[in-house]
Amino acid sequence: MYKRTLFNFIALLICYLSYAQTYEVQYTSSYNGKVLTEQPPTLVWADAKENFILNNTIREQKSDYPFEITKVEKPSNTIVSYAFLKPGEIISSPDAESVGKQNFELTNETKKILGYNCKKAVTKINSNTIEIWYTNDLKITGGPSVLGQNLGFVLEVERNKNSLVTASSIKKIKKTDIGPILKGSIQTTDLLGYKDLLWKSRFTTLKVFENETINFSDESKSDEHIKKFANGTIILKKIKFPAIKEGENIFAEIKQQSNGDAYDRTGTVFFIPQDKASSFFDGLEKGAKTLPVYENGNGKQYFGVAATENYSPAVEMMRFFTAFGIQKFNHIQLKGKDWQTISPYRQDITELKPSLSEKELWIALLSGIMIKAVIK
Repeated sequence: MYKRTLFNFIALLICYLSYAQTYEVQYTSSYNGKVLTEQPPTLVWADAKENFILNNTIREQKSDYPFEITKVEKPSNTIVSYAFLKPGEIISSPDAESVGKQNFELTNETKKILGYNCKKAVTKINSNTIEIWYTNDLKITGGPSVLGQNLGFVLEVERNKNSLVTASSIKKIKKTDIGPILKGSIQTTDLLGYKDLLWKSRFTTLKVFENETINFSDESKSDEHIKKFANGTIILKKIKFPAIKEGENIFAEIKQQSNGDAYDRTGTVFFIPQDKASSFFDGLEKGAKTLPVYENGNGKQYFGVAATENYSPAVEMMRFFTAFGIQKFNHIQLKGKDWQTISPYRQDITELKPSLSEKELWIALLSGIMIKAVIK
């Protein structure tokens, strides 16, 4: 009787230890057979209760913001996405449906990965053919992505025969390091709200003008924030740009509404370099003829358009035009026509990065009409 009780206790203990076992799995990424050394290895912590998908840079708390961690709750296979937007600001969104909607073609192909017996399953997502290799030897489910979370433990994912994520090490651990990472207040939102906040967090937005009226009027005057010239058809504001890292893109955006002009006209957004003794701003303050003159032989003189040793001309960032009566004349009704209330423009100006990064510059908007503009 004593031996039987002891045997049952040991069996229960082994079963409990098996159930409570936590694994740490590292994955290496490669493309066309070449290991992507610039990518930190994917890291998965998994047990019978939940999985966490992250990478080693996040684990070491050295990742740039924003970054994400994915948790898979079991047995419901609920995916909880966590986005770290900036220090102290974390959002999350649950998804209890997507894993259950995954469809795989289960094959008879097998192979061993790190000594574990694996089976192959195939799925298609949009135009991508994805093959996953999973094992049931670990007795728990998991993997480097949400794919195959209900099949077994995914040790390899291959997309279109050229992109490969494969397990490079598997070890048992006593506990994960998720506690110090996933801490503090977490704001829960819906999936679309989550994606929107994450997308916006990837941008640093510098608001230059907001609801600023540009028009030809003797009443247009400068104030402590906005400079106005040419009877209000040129407005300027000084902006300090942050350091712009390699690989980051820059966009100029303007949203325009009519404030009374009923015609299509053009406008321009430009900046005034401050790297030399004289600038285009001096011409605005003191008159165009104080700027260096350029003559091309046609008998006319052009002031402030060509660079000299002591002068840099203004640099255009984007052009736009004002469509007829945006917002102002929307009361005019035509059958089958719906008027727009705002006219947006967006221009990639990444090529101007050397002239903008860590510089304090005058940003200017020129238009010969009456409009309301927001530029960032």
